[in-house]
Amino acid sequence: MGVELNDDLVSTWVTGWARTHNYEVTHEGRVHTAQPTTDPEALEHVLYAPDEVELRRIASAVGRSPKRLLTVIAEPNDEVMDLRTIDGLELISDEEVIMIADMEHQDVEDPITPEEFTTSRDDFDEWTLFTVKHGDATAARGRLAVVNGFSILDRIYTSPDYRRQGLGTFVTRALLAIAHEQEVEHGLLVATHDGRELYEYLGWERVGDVHVFGAPGATDRRRPSHSQHDNI
Repeated sequence: MGVELNDDLVSTWVTGWARTHNYEVTHEGRVHTAQPTTDPEALEHVLYAPDEVELRRIASAVGRSPKRLLTVIAEPNDEVMDLRTIDGLELISDEEVIMIADMEHQDVEDPITPEEFTTSRDDFDEWTLFTVKHGDATAARGRLAVVNGFSILDRIYTSPDYRRQGLGTFVTRALLAIAHEQEVEHGLLVATHDGRELYEYLGWERVGDVHVFGAPGATDRRRPSHSQHDNI
């Protein structure tokens, strides 16, 4: 595919992911931080394959508040992926993977909307929301941001009442068709292990694992995942 997991790629993903959440994002060296505008204390630091000094420094800052999170992204065989605790921080999630797709091998045209469903597209500042409805009920939706030639897919979700009808595939292909309106070369997303099978079927490749750590008590406020869930 020609794209490797590295700090630049992680920085690109954090930027796109933050846009689809309306978070502020900062990059200070190899430390990428996303912060909700409504709660500046609830920040999340994202690091790519950090060394011990860097890891412990950020862990110390995260440990000061249960609202803060530390996310580590690295190749599956990296020794940092074996950590279960970091200086008092607890492992909250190790159920996500970061995946890449070559956009040349993805659909360019809009997919056909399934019968009895309707779709809508809402364009916001630097990101797009795509929604599938069945009557007045929201059946599925997903989000897209384009950063540095990467189409970053986020929060692709199907309501439990509408699963196993191909809507996840439909939303993914619709978002990629929208992404092709711009100059894009690759797709990028973070998926749960449950979602990984779908994306591999669509030609996506796992390039790394995602581990999230937080101070004791952070588990109670943890969002379900970085990317594949949304409130419907």
